[in-house]
Amino acid sequence: MSNSEDPFALRKNLGLLLSPLPGQMRPVDGLRAISILLVLAIHCVWILAVFDEGAARFFYQAPFWLNWVFNGELGVDVFFVISGFLISSILMSEYQSSGNIRFGHFYKRRFMRLMPAYLLAMGFGLLLLPNKEYIWSNLLYINNLLPASTHFMPWTWSLAIEEQFYFLFPLLLLWLLRRRSVGFLAVVMTVAVVASLLIRYLVIKYHQLPLPICWYENACEGFFDVIDHIYVKPWTRFGSFLPGIFAAYFHVYHPEALRNCFRRNGPLIAWLSFFSLLVVALVLSIPVNNQLVSFPSSLGTFYYMSFRHLFTIAIGFLLISSLYCEYGFCGWLARGLSARWLYPIGQLAYSTYLFHPFVIGALYGALFQLAAELPTLQKIAIATLVGVPLSLLIATAVYLFVERPFMNMRGGRRREVPVMPVSS
Repeated sequence: MSNSEDPFALRKNLGLLLSPLPGQMRPVDGLRAISILLVLAIHCVWILAVFDEGAARFFYQAPFWLNWVFNGELGVDVFFVISGFLISSILMSEYQSSGNIRFGHFYKRRFMRLMPAYLLAMGFGLLLLPNKEYIWSNLLYINNLLPASTHFMPWTWSLAIEEQFYFLFPLLLLWLLRRRSVGFLAVVMTVAVVASLLIRYLVIKYHQLPLPICWYENACEGFFDVIDHIYVKPWTRFGSFLPGIFAAYFHVYHPEALRNCFRRNGPLIAWLSFFSLLVVALVLSIPVNNQLVSFPSSLGTFYYMSFRHLFTIAIGFLLISSLYCEYGFCGWLARGLSARWLYPIGQLAYSTYLFHPFVIGALYGALFQLAAELPTLQKIAIATLVGVPLSLLIATAVYLFVERPFMNMRGGRRREVPVMPVSS
């Protein structure tokens, strides 16, 4: 957007919300939308457990086909894959064209993209939430390094991980790209994957973190151990960025080879994409946080160590196949993820993430004040049917009057890079 244009122009900003720009990677927007819907789903049940100690027992007895709701926090991992892919694509493309990475330009754009709406959300948090004295850790994006009991706006831990990734990864990537060695890059990626698995294994064993995971503070022992040691730390979650980084390398440096490979092997790629979707569905269906389910010790440790890797590798393959493969299932996948109704939800994902806990928490607070006798299922239904649309409506206002205008003021390319840190 040129400097002469009004960054607050409502009609233009509304058009950017509703209509994709030319060349927009629509399947990525679709993945982002599905991911924020997953996060909304888990928070509609998780926040209830904050108000009602007995709600978790109700969740444990839910039918098997609802496990995807209770695993909705995996939507965060999808966003880490997307961030790894998009940020790597930006930086690799810049290095490919100029031989360098402009760190100041990159950090300025990230700041203008993320901080204005975040500051607004923190303003609401100061009025409504405890631990106000720790707001400084959110401003510095290190809140995930503090004990969970001190977290201000506790759902923003993933913003801290995203920002830590933005700060460190460009430096590492520039060093790797200057080596000009594909073999060395492959070795580093392999070491990173192995290290991410090994770190999770060591943390699980050292802190004795078993399956099932204690996910509800009032329903089991060890909730803060899970949060503090493995759930919100960058060294236990960076593995989810790796499939996106790997996909970005081929997307930027070998797009024709990728396209030709997928075209020549269309049936195989289609089957691999279908298998990847089955892996996603399987991981979403395993009740890792249900305290009524028993897991064999060794198998439980292995799955706890690796389930996020299995999930994000599958997501990474679905992402790249939806962009490059048009055969059979791949084409259906790309068209499904490119559905028009998903696009604005994907654009609203960041603001929705920031503000939806306020909305859902306020709804549950009102329900327990005015209609505490309502059955648990009805409370969840009200929170979902009212809270989700209301969260999207508030996010629309934030996008149009805060988020998008500051994005417009950044200068440079008009096309926005759709990166959304979401958390659970």
